[in-house]
Amino acid sequence: MKLDSRIAIEALRAGVPNRTAIRLLGTEQGRIESAFDAALETAWTPDRRPGFGIAGGFGAGKSHLLGYLAEAARAHRAVVSRVAISKETPLANQAAVFAAAVRTAELPDSADDALGACLAGLREQPDRLDALEAKIAAPDSGFAPVFAALLRLLGRAGDAAGVIRAFERMLAGGRLPAVWLRGALRDAGIRGKFAPTRADARDLPAQRLAFLPRLFEAAGYGPWCLFLDEVELIGRYSALQRGLAYAELARWLGLPGAARPPGLVSLFAVTDDFTASVIAPRDDARALPDRLRLKGREAEAQLAPAGIEAIARAEREHRLSPPGEDELAACHDRLRALYTEAYDWPAPALPPPVRTGSRTMRHYIKGWVTQWDLARLLGRTGPLVTETLVTIYTEETSLDPAPVEADEADFE
Repeated sequence: MKLDSRIAIEALRAGVPNRTAIRLLGTEQGRIESAFDAALETAWTPDRRPGFGIAGGFGAGKSHLLGYLAEAARAHRAVVSRVAISKETPLANQAAVFAAAVRTAELPDSADDALGACLAGLREQPDRLDALEAKIAAPDSGFAPVFAALLRLLGRAGDAAGVIRAFERMLAGGRLPAVWLRGALRDAGIRGKFAPTRADARDLPAQRLAFLPRLFEAAGYGPWCLFLDEVELIGRYSALQRGLAYAELARWLGLPGAARPPGLVSLFAVTDDFTASVIAPRDDARALPDRLRLKGREAEAQLAPAGIEAIARAEREHRLSPPGEDELAACHDRLRALYTEAYDWPAPALPPPVRTGSRTMRHYIKGWVTQWDLARLLGRTGPLVTETLVTIYTEETSLDPAPVEADEADFE
């Protein structure tokens, strides 16, 4: 426990709370927590709730809250993926975000690779594997035959590790060589039972996305939860890419007009000044749909306004509230006990902090830790200087996603 406390304090000092710190500090954002619980409970129902966003300034605790909700999701045996929007994972590129989500997926009860562990576990549970194959192979399932073929191979092929690697590659967006698939089906004696045909490349991303929650469920887990952090980076995209990003956000959330597969719960975090700093002054709600239509992107033109409205709704309905006196006092006491245990040193109670409109929870936490560090190491304390970072929204074309090449059919 002492080691956990030390690790938690070090993470908080760096401003990047880890799972231990998140669990010990908890959250006071009960309204947002309730909305998330409702989304989890309806994840598999026909009336499942769309995803939503949370908004807050730099240091307000967005990442901490996402981490806390991830812990809550694990209590429901959910599989959790956290993706920070960046140059490597641009929101406008669904394939890149999906690949990152697969790569970062974590099981609630194991540190193993989520996808590989679920596939390996299903091989050891023939009844569950057969039931999943039956659903996927149904004529009205909407899945290409290759999914059912790989599931059959998973239970029958001698080279289980090879099948799992191929399955992982295909689900992550990679190519599945047709020669390998035909050979594997032939060696397993089931080639005549499956006729994987060349799939339309445009359909594969949606099918992969729909398959993963079903795979996790068959392996004994709950919904798949995707958390998109630092969505405000899209404010630095060029106009066209920003419009595509809004549309992709609507798709991930399952907003009206966008299909979202059962079993997927998506949340995002964004700065609370995004509408005022980006959407309103650039007239995105009016200008970007027309811009997308000029480029022949009618589907995205229809979805972009929903993504824009989702950000505005996050600012209105799920803005992180500034910490009140009671919340600060409770956080101080929990952190004090944690610091005392971490360093086996009696951290003294500190005077109530001066509350201002610009001070965030991160300011308070780092201030307390710094004061205790000074007292423990130097035997004194002193005044602290705080500074709030300003989010930059200047357009930068280098952050635009690279052109997406058509995903060639992996099998024939």
